[in-house]
Amino acid sequence: MSQPTLKEQIIARLRARPGGMTDAELAIATGKLHQQINQRCRQLESVGILTRDRSSGIIVNRLRGQEALPPRPVVLPRSAPNTERSWDWEGNVQAVLCRWLEEQGWRLLQVADTATKQQGTDVVAERAGQRLHVEVKGYPSKTYADPRRAGEVKPTPPTLQAKHWYADALVKVLRLREKHSGDQVAMAFPDAPRYRSLLAETAGTLRTMRIDVFLVTVDGQVGLWEVTHG
Repeated sequence: MSQPTLKEQIIARLRARPGGMTDAELAIATGKLHQQINQRCRQLESVGILTRDRSSGIIVNRLRGQEALPPRPVVLPRSAPNTERSWDWEGNVQAVLCRWLEEQGWRLLQVADTATKQQGTDVVAERAGQRLHVEVKGYPSKTYADPRRAGEVKPTPPTLQAKHWYADALVKVLRLREKHSGDQVAMAFPDAPRYRSLLAETAGTLRTMRIDVFLVTVDGQVGLWEVTHG
């Protein structure tokens, strides 16, 4: 028996979830890339099969005629870390965080494709009417991941590169705080001494701006860094 097409998978998922699903939820549920889901959903919208509701700021896909039906709960498959990459690679940190957020009752609304450096907030989730925006970073490696440069040592030391990545994450969450003043915003990092020292150095700013920090450990645990203690 032939496998269902992506179009058929999307329609089946939305039929089972009349309240709608975001592109990120559909990507997780089908195991496809976010870009593939986005492209196919836009095609289905253009031919009148589904609607893409943009009223909440996050696009929600629904089959036409089901817009008024109440949502039904559904358990989404959780994304798995990439075993071919280091545990502290950004994509793996994001995957562990997403799995943990779902376990804590959060509904994933948006999950950026880190492997392709997709633009936008890395993770957007919602729970009990509260929205969470998370900027995720990994830890720099000493050598290049690109197979064409395998084994070649990077000119910038990991500790210095980590400082640059931390600064980039901090600027992005400050912009998120400005844009979403009533929402929860956070950064997520692998639990590394360098990041802990940078967090301690900026603890006052994080506390004042109400920025949370998630730390992911090598064994796949997620903890909330205590800003008040540095």
